[in-house]
Amino acid sequence: MAVTLIVLAVATLVIVAAALLPLLSSGGPAGGAGGEDERRRVQEDLDRSLAAIREIEHDHAAGNLSDEDFEDLDRTERARAVELIKRRDALTEENDR
Repeated sequence: MAVTLIVLAVATLVIVAAALLPLLSSGGPAGGAGGEDERRRVQEDLDRSLAAIREIEHDHAAGNLSDEDFEDLDRTERARAVELIKRRDALTEENDR
């Protein structure tokens, strides 16, 4: 039980930190080098999100997450990853113009 709570707390911390990171970093102007910096930050957030998904799957397979906890965490992180992919693609299009 304690291990499950620790794993859940760590996974939650990773998700919250990844969500807050863009708010804490300084944003540059849209387009140009600033747009490329933003696209790079979104890609880094996406990479962290995909890593979190793998970690959630691993913890569930190892028996450290209940089916219910796994479904909640997995659904939330996958939705976040989809939004980041859309944002990255939109920024890539803007930079290509």
